[in-house]
Amino acid sequence: MICRAATAAGLAALLLGGCGGDAARPPDVGWTHFGGDPAQTRYSALDAVSTETVKRLGVAWTFDPGRATDQWESFPVVAGRTMYVTTNSGEVIALDAASGRRRWTYAPEVDLLAGGGVGEVQPVNRGVAVGGGRVYLLTYDDQLIALRPRDGRPLWRTRVADPAGGVVQTSPPTYAAGRLVVGGSGRDARGVGGSVSAYDARDGRRLWRFSTAPRGGRVWMPPTVVGGTVYAGTGNPSPALDAARRGCPDWTSGLVALDLRTGRLRWGAREVCADTWDYDGGQPPLVDGARVGHANKSGTYWLRDAATGERVAAPTTLAARSSPAPDRRGRTVCPGALGGVAYSPAALHPGLRTIYQPTVRLCMTYRTGSPGPRPRAIRLGGGAATPAADTTATGALVALDARTGAVRWRRALPQPVVGGALATAGGLVFSGCDDGYLYAFDARDGRTVWRGRIGLPFGTAPITYRIDGTQYVAVVAGGSATATVAGIRPGARLVVLKLDGRPLPS
Repeated sequence: MICRAATAAGLAALLLGGCGGDAARPPDVGWTHFGGDPAQTRYSALDAVSTETVKRLGVAWTFDPGRATDQWESFPVVAGRTMYVTTNSGEVIALDAASGRRRWTYAPEVDLLAGGGVGEVQPVNRGVAVGGGRVYLLTYDDQLIALRPRDGRPLWRTRVADPAGGVVQTSPPTYAAGRLVVGGSGRDARGVGGSVSAYDARDGRRLWRFSTAPRGGRVWMPPTVVGGTVYAGTGNPSPALDAARRGCPDWTSGLVALDLRTGRLRWGAREVCADTWDYDGGQPPLVDGARVGHANKSGTYWLRDAATGERVAAPTTLAARSSPAPDRRGRTVCPGALGGVAYSPAALHPGLRTIYQPTVRLCMTYRTGSPGPRPRAIRLGGGAATPAADTTATGALVALDARTGAVRWRRALPQPVVGGALATAGGLVFSGCDDGYLYAFDARDGRTVWRGRIGLPFGTAPITYRIDGTQYVAVVAGGSATATVAGIRPGARLVVLKLDGRPLPS
């Protein structure tokens, strides 16, 4: 082929067709939302890593945050060519998403004893939000901070709550239409009430606040905002193990839908009544067109009409349930306070009309009253829960029909699956297990097509993105509350994979 002078309009066509030039690379694709997109579907249309190529996955780069942690639950986001992760102290780290080179670090002053001391709520930070040309951080002690993306310089900060009242923040805000939507959480023993609030993303000015319940109903994970509606999962009434409680307080252990502009309640739904087992509905809701899906610690998945909250299918049991009322002698409850679906985000494959939900099977012994010095105890309001003596913590990935909630397949795993799932157009579902392996399953039938040894348990879900034509799969490893209670070795490592990268450990 002979190349001659061309007009500017024709040059691009010549480059695409040949003349010794490389074919145009596909555009970069980030992961700019907590759940990949505003609807929290955790789905990516990238398909270079597929059922045929996944066995070629290897290490592109890794990052060690350089500090001890037994529960690293930061969910990375990628905007442009930059990945943002946080440490449990609220430090924000900006990394080159293709090479792992550190761009900048912002370390706020954070009171990690906020909310009334250590013990009931582990200080964790699950990441940042990006939007409107800024990076937004929520700290454990209730600071909302806006940062400049190019260098991490603070632009403004405001207090979203008073930590002296027991309110703490463990998850990022949600950016939508120039607003930041913040869920309010805190200490069960202090009887902290939950809330959802909205702030102006330009200056941090509060626009509205909706209180879920006077005592309880805390919102642990980022709300989902779609079409002018805010969806938020809510936690148990307080104190958690008050066996005398009756009824179904508004709005606890369930789901609420609010107007983004005004904060007005559009509808609310209860998922567990007379909740004396700490069966939070902490999972971020997943919106699939006219439906919203949500799971909770009881091990149940719900599908509702997104506009009205009415059930569109019977609730699906993900894990068998046996839930006697706790007492001072101790009662075995299955799943326990760390079982079922604690906060694990689900993923949706729109082409297969399938939802993929990680689950945990961990029975626990609940005792009311003072917990005393019990090993591996989880302190709850009114008592504590410990792993039952005759139980072994296991996990599973469950595939559900997105229209009916029916179980399509279930893949058992040797230890809990906590962090969440990622579905891709490559026909894969990724999820990490507390056995230290990142798994890739065939999205159609659940067959394990690949697993890579990371060597640490997982408290967050994988993400995927593309830069300069290369698809990357990234995951933060370092554990969750389930791994801590089970005595699994803690640590902290961000691992980013690509096709034909360096081999993972055998």
